Amino acid sequence: MLRRIVLITLLTSSVCALHWEMHKEASIGNGFEENSGEIETEQLPGKCWACKWVMKKLKKQLSNGATPDDIKNKLGVVCDEIGFLKSVCRKLVNQFTDILVEELSTTDDAGTICANIGVCKKQAWS
Repeated sequence: MLRRIVLITLLTSSVCALHWEMHKEASIGNGFEENSGEIETEQLPGKCWACKWVMKKLKKQLSNGATPDDIKNKLGVVCDEIGFLKSVCRKLVNQFTDILVEELSTTDDAGTICANIGVCKKQAWS
């Protein structure tokens, strides 16, 4: 019985500590980005993951000579394959279509593209 109480207490405190760290990290940020409203970073759960998934999928499907119209057409149908994050994917694609067309024309990888549009955080090493 005592072990269960200690285990529950440890689990609860771990969850609280994790929540506190996430809250503290979210409250620290660049004032320009928060106030400008231009970049919506990680507003929906799974948005970064969905972005990376879509970009990887599209990078595999697109040839080097793909036209902007080809890229737009692929962007229009790629979200049908993502499953339960379909609505997140469609919102992302609709919001950033023009930028994504331009980004998909480069040699950048999926993570870099998603960081460039502000959906994912930039990695310290990139």
